Amino acid sequence: MNLLGLLSAVGAATCWGTFFVPVRKVRVVDIWQLQGATGIGVILFAIPVGFLWGFQILPSGLLSGAIWTAGNILALYSVRLIGLSRTSPFLAGFSVLVSFLWGILYFNEKFNYIFLAIIAVGLLLGGLVFISNTSKNQPVQKKGYLIAVASGLVGGSYVIPLQAAHSLQAGFFSSSLSIFAIGIPLLLFSRKFAKKEMIAGTLSGCLFNVGSLAVLIAVGLIGITVAYPISQTATLFAISWGVLYFREIIHRQGIFRIITGAVLILCGAALITIA
Repeated sequence: MNLLGLLSAVGAATCWGTFFVPVRKVRVVDIWQLQGATGIGVILFAIPVGFLWGFQILPSGLLSGAIWTAGNILALYSVRLIGLSRTSPFLAGFSVLVSFLWGILYFNEKFNYIFLAIIAVGLLLGGLVFISNTSKNQPVQKKGYLIAVASGLVGGSYVIPLQAAHSLQAGFFSSSLSIFAIGIPLLLFSRKFAKKEMIAGTLSGCLFNVGSLAVLIAVGLIGITVAYPISQTATLFAISWGVLYFREIIHRQGIFRIITGAVLILCGAALITIA
């Protein structure tokens, strides 16, 4: 296994597990403003990277950015309803499932031990059962979980256009430009430019794009079926922030379920790297 690819995937997990923290700290009130500010952060990071990878405007990159924006808007909505510690595992689990299926069915990526790969995905998704049982079965929470699932299904496909066009690195700026171009009208539509929210969204966008850069490098080196599941161990970081810092879950039983689910997800991600 390529060491640089693995390290890049882990780096993506670290950034993606943290990038919701700034917006969660200021509270997710106006999703449009936060998404617009996130787009600013994304493009600010993409510009210096563009001097290394180029400023090509590629259709695959524009489509990738649009897909990610849709997934992120859904994720922000879910965080507002059920919190970071519950949204992130569902987002990660279904992103892993979608990327796994794309890699197997469309890109014809092969495993040495397909049985282990299937068990790994099962562990990843099985961890979600424990996490979803940490809250009461209320309508608003049902809605939050469904939106988190939708976010994962959409977000898990965002790198597919880039990989299909063999433009993982060349399309990085295009993807960032798309996120920025969609975000600015949303920001203007919100008619809100609160300083704290703008700073939080911009920081969030920078963190996301650092992770995005890392995962694109990882996908190019070790393939999407390995790189993307590892990157989605970001949920461990997000859960830690949600439980330890934001105190979203305070009951011992709920924390135990969260930890159990997180361990299952981590085991699944580790297993898929050796499959």
